[in-house]
Amino acid sequence: MSEINNLSVNIYRDGFVESSHEVSVYSNAIKSDDYFFPRSAVKPMQVMPLLIEASMQNIEFNLKEIALFASSHSGQSLHTEFLMNVADKFEINLNNLVCGPQRPFHEETADSIIRQGSNFTELHNNCSGKHLSMLIFSKILGVEQNEYCQLTHKTQEIIKNYFIEIFDTNDIGFGIDGCGLPAIKLKVSNFLKSIKNMQDNSSFEAWNNVFSAYMKYPTIIGGENRTDTNIIINSKRNLLAKSGAEGVLFVSDNNESFVFNCRDGSKRGVDLAATFYLYKIGWISKEAYKYIESTLIFNKQNIRAVDVEVV
Repeated sequence: MSEINNLSVNIYRDGFVESSHEVSVYSNAIKSDDYFFPRSAVKPMQVMPLLIEASMQNIEFNLKEIALFASSHSGQSLHTEFLMNVADKFEINLNNLVCGPQRPFHEETADSIIRQGSNFTELHNNCSGKHLSMLIFSKILGVEQNEYCQLTHKTQEIIKNYFIEIFDTNDIGFGIDGCGLPAIKLKVSNFLKSIKNMQDNSSFEAWNNVFSAYMKYPTIIGGENRTDTNIIINSKRNLLAKSGAEGVLFVSDNNESFVFNCRDGSKRGVDLAATFYLYKIGWISKEAYKYIESTLIFNKQNIRAVDVEVV
């Protein structure tokens, strides 16, 4: 078994280390007893029970819809308008979304909403696509849509049992995520097992659709200037990439898989470490890493103010 790689991300100002982030790199070649909350990085797996149940009922979702269900979108119009269209298609009342209103990740969109004197809504919440999928799942199952966020709801029970199957463990905990849905906690090594397990069982076709959805619609998965979106766009092979809150990033080519986990929960730290590592192993272009770096090293006057080192 390989050992866990640990990367240090150092930010230098005037030659002095102003801040530092420690990032652990786990691969499916290692066995680790470390636990983590994948947060939104679990979304590619979380949508699977819906796809499996829908297939059994001869209900089809296209790849763009699957991408939306497994997204952490930026709240741009391309996301919110599509979300409304999908809700109309499946006759879902968006007033039943309980993810809560949120300022869009996309700054220009957020600024435009403020200038118009409008309010941020549940549609702008980065998890609204996932919540829409839960409402659709409830409808397909013929169960009450209220309380779909509760671990005791039928949809969550099915998802939990599916997690036990693909992660090959009962050693799973659940907290509460920022959007109100259950937040799974498990060992990183069990999380990374899931890709092979899904390819080896009856989930294979559904997983292929999820993987293809990420490849075909990376801007739906995240959006403009989002790291997981940029990794997919700048990849040198077929890749699935999904960020999670508190410094998590999951990347897989369906053979090798990686979890990057920044110990201080820094998005900056995990984005720099992950793109640097993926560039060094030849999975993505140099431009993907350099783009992330460029967003940090120049100040508002477009003057280089800091330097970045990943070691």
